[in-house]
Amino acid sequence: MRYRIDGIRPELMAEELDAGRAPALAALRARGGLFPVSTVFPSVTGPAYVPFLMGRHPAPVGLPGLRWYDRARTLRWSPAQARSYAGIDIWHVDRDVHAEPPTLLELAQPSLAGMSMLARGATHGRVGRSLYWMLRAAPSHFRGDLAGWRRVEQAATRAFFRRFARARPRSAVLALTIGDKRAHAEGPFSAGVREAVADVDAAVATARRLAEAGGWGGALHVWVVGDHGHAPVEHHDDLHGWLDGAGWRVLAHPRLSVRNPDVALMVGGNAMAQLYLHPAMRTRAWWPALGGRAARLLEGVLQRPSVELAMVAPDAHTVRVAHAGAGTAEIVRRGEGRTARWDYLVRDGDPLGLGGTLRGLTPCAAWEACAAAPFPDAVVQLSLLASAPRTGDVIVSAREGWDLRSRFEPLAHVSTHGALRREQMLVPLLVDVPVARLPQRTVDVAASACALLGVGAGVPFDGRSFVGAEP
Repeated sequence: MRYRIDGIRPELMAEELDAGRAPALAALRARGGLFPVSTVFPSVTGPAYVPFLMGRHPAPVGLPGLRWYDRARTLRWSPAQARSYAGIDIWHVDRDVHAEPPTLLELAQPSLAGMSMLARGATHGRVGRSLYWMLRAAPSHFRGDLAGWRRVEQAATRAFFRRFARARPRSAVLALTIGDKRAHAEGPFSAGVREAVADVDAAVATARRLAEAGGWGGALHVWVVGDHGHAPVEHHDDLHGWLDGAGWRVLAHPRLSVRNPDVALMVGGNAMAQLYLHPAMRTRAWWPALGGRAARLLEGVLQRPSVELAMVAPDAHTVRVAHAGAGTAEIVRRGEGRTARWDYLVRDGDPLGLGGTLRGLTPCAAWEACAAAPFPDAVVQLSLLASAPRTGDVIVSAREGWDLRSRFEPLAHVSTHGALRREQMLVPLLVDVPVARLPQRTVDVAASACALLGVGAGVPFDGRSFVGAEP
């Protein structure tokens, strides 16, 4: 069984275990370990589910962000062709992600999902994501009623465990999200976030109790993984307003009725954004073909005090990374999947802080090259996001202390996520088995679970198993 915890930082998880406030989680750590691993960029809920349920990076399989724009006009029931998984579009995740890669819930059945955005293949259903549960949760979400949201989540958790006891699933996922909401409203190390860890601890204890009462406790494995981190935010930029003032007609959530827009602005987290230029075009054009106005827009973006990094893709294998104070570099990818190799080529600076040009990096070596830098796993994450068909033409990552969407939020955020920065990219991974190698990414989790369960042989995972032989 796997728990997905929303918005919990590895340091806070370790503090709660060390203080004795999470005994069920501490028992998992004693049998296996607690590791900080890197999530995906953008570090946002939705895309961040793909790695640990599919073993794939999200953008290449169809989920480039919490919000994204579909140039190809393939989205049903979406006249504006713009997705936002922060609302009712959450029901479309299973269909938006590509059909070919299997989920863990499809590979290891019977299976069960609870409150998970991605739940394709769950034979015993998806508790907490029906119209009934959405109607219960929506008032709390839009009022910013955190106590009400927690009550709904706890009720859905109880319903999940009633089904869990009957189904005895071979794979199950339960997503608990109150920690993220608490962090946005109160800060990443607040008492409310620590209470959210206690909720996860209680759920782990319940799973163990039910399995032992049913006589299958010896077969139960419980892993806990975060989807993104959190970082304090003091300043909220209004990219939408800035673009309006610069003469661009902007399509952005929740204002989707703009006719003939010049740009579709998709903010997620809210510390990252994607800008889709010339939205009327049905296919993606690479950066040089977008013209002089696009180049001037990029210059303006980099001058925003909120922006740390801006990325564009000159072609399907190259991403140009710019930092307002540290120059530019290019990331070039050769090959696909786990056989891919990356070059990091400094041009007039070292925007990712990697110490100069690096060549021929394997996926593991690329992770290690970024491990001590400000932007974890940046080489791989930027390369795979920037080259995906559904990705925007300009990708923006916010500076420390900033986010990019000052309007339209039900709560005033004091903490944010979505950016490529360390505090937002590192998440806890808690496993109850010894590891054969150090876990690096959340994309390693599905391959490792399949290796433990003996399923998924031949599936082309992007991640590598950290337990025993790979499937």
